[in-house]
Amino acid sequence: MRGSLDLRRLRYFQVIADCGSMSAAARLLNLAQPALSYHVAELERLTGHVLFERSRDGVRLTEAGRLLRQHAGAIVSQVDEAEQALERLGRQHSLPAQRVRIAVISSLAAGLTPLLLERVSSELPGITLHIQEAGTRDIAQKLERGEADIALYLTGNTGRTDEPIAREKLFHVSAGDGAIEDTIALAMLVRQPLVLPAPGNPLRNFVDTIARQHGLNLDVALEVDGSRSRLTAVRNGMGATIVGAHAVGEVGVKNGLVVREIIAPTLFRPIYLGIRRELDPHLANSMRGLLAGCLVTLGLEATSP
Repeated sequence: MRGSLDLRRLRYFQVIADCGSMSAAARLLNLAQPALSYHVAELERLTGHVLFERSRDGVRLTEAGRLLRQHAGAIVSQVDEAEQALERLGRQHSLPAQRVRIAVISSLAAGLTPLLLERVSSELPGITLHIQEAGTRDIAQKLERGEADIALYLTGNTGRTDEPIAREKLFHVSAGDGAIEDTIALAMLVRQPLVLPAPGNPLRNFVDTIARQHGLNLDVALEVDGSRSRLTAVRNGMGATIVGAHAVGEVGVKNGLVVREIIAPTLFRPIYLGIRRELDPHLANSMRGLLAGCLVTLGLEATSP
């Protein structure tokens, strides 16, 4: 029995218990369901207890499962706290005071800035941030000219070794129409008049590419580059639009808008991280971790390193 509790499997166990479903937990963990089932079976074999009752509706904790869950939360939390404390100590001891210039696309800047300032202040004392809000094209140029140290932007075809740091789920936004469905298929979405940015904008290019891949044509009724102006146009009945996950909380029903998840397929656009070549590698790695955590807090999904 001793030595049977593997930390990784405890994390998997927690997610399954929270989701109440193996399939939902596998999606959240970005792990194949057979692999997740194997880890659960091994955990049950090594502990000598059945931890979940399986049914068509999902899974429920057994008595042994409920007991393990009480301890698992504390164990995982303490390990996480220890790792974070060690990371902070390492950063504090090894990074000199300096100014870091971060260029961020406009759609993320407002939400990201306060989160990043708070976390840098807590975990990287001595680092002063200069946040630059700009479009993807301008951001790429800033990196090339050495005017930015770190950047978050939307396209990876800038000639650099770009690194996807997160992916953002896209949602359909329309004027309040009394509909109760919380999803909309891409094939249905393209039949509606849309308010989208002009060609050349990363969001427009992304949606155009996805539509072509599925043999669909967009009905673009109005081209508006600014996200706030697009939402105003939607409220005025000029069509529907598409926004990223981080903006969903700001454009809910209280503003007369209906937000639906796009499905068949679910749409994710990548967010790329650019780093000035001469930037200290230790600082770059520290900032990468902080930025990834902030983006997850904003509703984006982390990508595998």
